[in-house]
Amino acid sequence: MTTTGAQPSGTATAFDLLRDPVDLTVTAALDAAAQRRPDAIGWVFDDRSVSFAEMQQLSNQVAEGLAELGVGEDDVVALWTPNLLEWAATAFASYRLGAVVTSLNTRFKAFEAAHVLEHSQAKVLVVQPQFLNIDFEKILTDAVPDLAVSEEGIVTSSVLPHLERLVVVEPGRLGGLPWASLVRDSVTQSFPEVGDAGSPALLQYTSGTTSRPKGALLSHKFMVNYMYEVYARLGVRVGEAILNTQPFYHIGGSCGLAVPLVLDCILVSPSHYDAERVLTLIEREKCVARSGNPTMYLMELEHPRFAEFDLSSLRSGWTGGPPALLDRIRDGFGGIELVQLYGATEGGGTAGRIDEPWEIRRSNCGRPITGTEVKLVDPETRVEVETGAVGEICIRGWDRMIGYHRADELNSQVIDSEGWLRMGDLGRFDGEGYLHFVGRLKDMIRVGGENTSAEEVESILQEHPEIHQSVAIGVEDERLGEAVMAIVQRTEGSELTAADVIEHCRVRAANFRVPRHVRFVEQWPTNGSGKIVKQTLRDMFGDVTAPAANQGHLA
Repeated sequence: MTTTGAQPSGTATAFDLLRDPVDLTVTAALDAAAQRRPDAIGWVFDDRSVSFAEMQQLSNQVAEGLAELGVGEDDVVALWTPNLLEWAATAFASYRLGAVVTSLNTRFKAFEAAHVLEHSQAKVLVVQPQFLNIDFEKILTDAVPDLAVSEEGIVTSSVLPHLERLVVVEPGRLGGLPWASLVRDSVTQSFPEVGDAGSPALLQYTSGTTSRPKGALLSHKFMVNYMYEVYARLGVRVGEAILNTQPFYHIGGSCGLAVPLVLDCILVSPSHYDAERVLTLIEREKCVARSGNPTMYLMELEHPRFAEFDLSSLRSGWTGGPPALLDRIRDGFGGIELVQLYGATEGGGTAGRIDEPWEIRRSNCGRPITGTEVKLVDPETRVEVETGAVGEICIRGWDRMIGYHRADELNSQVIDSEGWLRMGDLGRFDGEGYLHFVGRLKDMIRVGGENTSAEEVESILQEHPEIHQSVAIGVEDERLGEAVMAIVQRTEGSELTAADVIEHCRVRAANFRVPRHVRFVEQWPTNGSGKIVKQTLRDMFGDVTAPAANQGHLA
């Protein structure tokens, strides 16, 4: 079955701004917004409010600074900071120069950061040396042992030969070029528009079924339109504020940054997620809509001061999860209208609308994004399945990635000759054209909104000298949705403990990849070809409430 996204007739007043996607670059959209509403606030970064004209001016000043560093069309600028004004201004400046932005997860450890910087071939890295308890400089030097940085930020490294400049938001131990020095006092050159709406704008790294993250190239059209449509479906109007909980290294955050350009709303974003800070900003800025995975909503509901905040402005939000959990969130927030989405870093997909009945919205991921197509096919035969049958989700249209960066062979496997992208997930369409998410065809674990592949965890586990063999699976977690469980076979004579396994992973990987549960086995369930049968392990160990001692060995 194939379903096409289109605007329904008789659109409700709340959705007057919901329209077909526009063919604009991010730069053109910013310039148009600055001309249309120059003095209106477009963004609030914690306590810093920025108008459309101010963002245009600042990004032009930074663009001049980046141009003097040699940044131009198709160069990659890497950003490794929390959700800061500096991140946004650098991204808009890079787009103006025709450069591509990539962002590093602030929870990356050394091997992850090294891979993204090397694979992206980033020319400039903008970094916050330290934030909260994270020492980005130490992670960077661990990732790049031969890194040398001059006072002007010139980088020398055989590990990262493409990296030419290190720019620091604040002074740090490594030195580097101060970000403030990129902001020129005046703009002395004009910047003709580079590329078009179909040109690459964002290189977003995503964890797949391989041991290393893959980089998905996304277009300007995707950036300008994707999250715009989501918030328009949430009924957001001109001048209203929306609360962004997503980090800018996620699609929801990086594309959310562009929503004010076309919706003429205000994006409010804390530097990082903190339940109390989110509640404070919703109250202070009178936010009418918001983002958030279920874990975030639950953390806020469970905050000891939740009842003290005035959240009466909040009408709607997007999230995802089982119906019972969504009921709990909706009721806890006083009847907030929730919609679910289906999508991934590689592309959009579907979204609900708040003018649809709650009984519909609570059980599915909505219908396709406007101007795009979604179909379900048999994973083996590639033949479309009937309505109601489960098939692999495929998408086609402007909300699909251009392709994986530097991965021609992989692109030929996931994008067919007709432009359909295989998402690696399973779903079914009901008779009304709503998509119901069924599960992951890929061996993926989603921990509190973060995706990690089992193979990534297993590659870290296998670095331990006392681990003979290991498997990682996802198990249910009340707060995070899923958590990682490591199933380990020790080497002969080893007395390795669960705590040892967890600590081994903790110092080597982002926290969402660290196992929360460990089970030990002496033998593995295998199939006829000798491969470990993960489903058998899930059946045996999936109930984390059972005593671990009774699950520790597989006879």
